[in-house]
Amino acid sequence: MNELVPAWWRRSESAPPKIHPTSWLDGLRGVAALFVLFHHSTQLWLPGLRPGWGSSPEAYHIFQFPILRILYSGGAMVSIFFVISGYVLSNKPLALARQGRYEELLVNLTSSTFRRGPRLFIPCIVSTFLTAMLVMSGAFVDEGVARHYPHAATLWEQFVSWLKDTVWFINPFAQASAFEPNTWTIPTEYQGSLIIFLCALGLSRCRNQLRLGILICFVAYWLWFGDWAKVLFLSGMIMADVRHGRNSDDESILKLEVRSLRSRLLHAVLVLLAVFLLSMPEYDEAATDSFGYATLATTLTPRSWMDHFGPGRWWPCLSAILLVATIDSAGPDSIYQQLFTYRFQQYLGRISFSLYLCHGAIIYTVGLRAQRFFSGVLGEETGAIFGCSMVLGAGITLPFLFWMSDVFTVVVDRGAVVLSRRMMNL
Repeated sequence: MNELVPAWWRRSESAPPKIHPTSWLDGLRGVAALFVLFHHSTQLWLPGLRPGWGSSPEAYHIFQFPILRILYSGGAMVSIFFVISGYVLSNKPLALARQGRYEELLVNLTSSTFRRGPRLFIPCIVSTFLTAMLVMSGAFVDEGVARHYPHAATLWEQFVSWLKDTVWFINPFAQASAFEPNTWTIPTEYQGSLIIFLCALGLSRCRNQLRLGILICFVAYWLWFGDWAKVLFLSGMIMADVRHGRNSDDESILKLEVRSLRSRLLHAVLVLLAVFLLSMPEYDEAATDSFGYATLATTLTPRSWMDHFGPGRWWPCLSAILLVATIDSAGPDSIYQQLFTYRFQQYLGRISFSLYLCHGAIIYTVGLRAQRFFSGVLGEETGAIFGCSMVLGAGITLPFLFWMSDVFTVVVDRGAVVLSRRMMNL
């Protein structure tokens, strides 16, 4: 029963989390997951905030202004997820390769490759099954919403529909599960992970400079053809390799002194630029007519990217790389890394995968019902009444969402890790 108690109430987790050199990446991932929640929440309740600043006479809300709108720029956060994954997944293999510990490297890569699929797909299987059952219970609000989940005539037919969908979904070349649209990123995550493991293995015996050069060529190749996900994963791998080179005593790859005033100023400018670009509206949100982004979304977007999943991927892709690279370069003493090592950000990082998987179903059940309940209680709906009902509804929905994400992390996410290790040792 201890698993049902939120982490912030459990004594065993009352101590501050231990901070290691890449802890800031966990915090950044958690904050990005929170912004994805805000992204889908604004799509549901505040669609008027979605268009960019100045794209229409009504589009002048303060939160539509560049930089501020990063709070709900969920699409750009996916780019950050992929850069972080490339960095984290390649970090240990690259360290072992640089130390010449090839036997340990092979053990690490075989273990990681075997466990990666169960680690990603088991939580998705559980979450989509629960969603399928919730749909049949009538928990979802269907009236007046754009997102609708599959609903069969009987419980057995619903189960069969979910089972068929799941069998297809666990194919690494599939797309999203019909029972949770947000899972479209999971097959891409798995593909990117396998590419990272293959590159780490194939380039492990190369000289450090040669390996870095080959990885840069790979990124340039996929950048040219608009394969944004591969660009992001391998860019994260390059950052990890550069970080190891910077930390080693016998390497001179991009060793930078980051404590000078000039360097701090440069980091500040680059972080601000990255946040500005990450705030770019998506193309179906009037990016081509928005203040600060019109030229970026048209003239300065390569034609080869116009034919891929959203031409708006070009600038979020580059800006996610810029943000993570700048924060990484700034060093552990910088305010940028320290910002993501505070307790709340680390907590968000710990539950980020579960938060990502659970938030869609919860805002379309608990969230919508809570908001509509308070709207009915408060009386005739005006702008102020709607705003109050949203705030009151969020007061119920957010604690419930964090609690469920916490439980899901402990029971399902960690359970998938344990199960994959046991499967590997059979």
